[in-house]
Amino acid sequence: MPRRPSLEDLGRVLRLAKPNTKSLSWYLEEEGDQLAPVLGVEPEKLRSFIGKLDQHIAPELQAHLHRRVEALRAEHVEKMSRRASSAAGRLASTAVWQGDRIYLDPLLLLGPLLADAGNKFIAFHVVRAFEVRMPRPFLVQVAGVLPRQYDDLVAWLDTHGLHFRWKNGRGGLNFISQTVAPKDIAFGLHVYLMPPVVQQVTRPPPRPRRPAFPLGDEVVSMALFT
Repeated sequence: MPRRPSLEDLGRVLRLAKPNTKSLSWYLEEEGDQLAPVLGVEPEKLRSFIGKLDQHIAPELQAHLHRRVEALRAEHVEKMSRRASSAAGRLASTAVWQGDRIYLDPLLLLGPLLADAGNKFIAFHVVRAFEVRMPRPFLVQVAGVLPRQYDDLVAWLDTHGLHFRWKNGRGGLNFISQTVAPKDIAFGLHVYLMPPVVQQVTRPPPRPRRPAFPLGDEVVSMALFT
């Protein structure tokens, strides 16, 4: 099965195009129908270029290529943003509270949570308690080392910051919360960690004691016999 042409192929052909030649026309004659959906245009549009000189085709083809690359880049950015936001929700829902520590899934923390390169920092909000902010590029560096080397990696938050342990606690890193520059404050991913709801056990009210009845010289509560 022949390989489908790509945007990279078109870019290479455009770079090789020369005035007063028909190299682009020949290329489109061979690959145009398969290239059209990759480029995001109708096949008839590319067929209309066939037979023309490179200098007449190249500017419009270059414009189509640029628009397609930008559209794909925007789609990728949106996809990564949704992935990171979804990971933030899953990280919060799977957090385990033990005393003053909040244990986090390290594979989510150092994986999908960091997918969006547009985030300058990750902020962990422990509602009504404290907040920990970590620069995303720093966590990306950590992600490049720890999960690949230690399969028993553990991560948690507390009032002192973000902590990692591995090898049953023999190895570890502790990171304090970082300040965020005012220019970056709008570019962060926020993870809201709600404390677990404590279920209060309510006991039914005590049954009222029945009135005592005098029997001769003694007073006996009928409640004793129910």
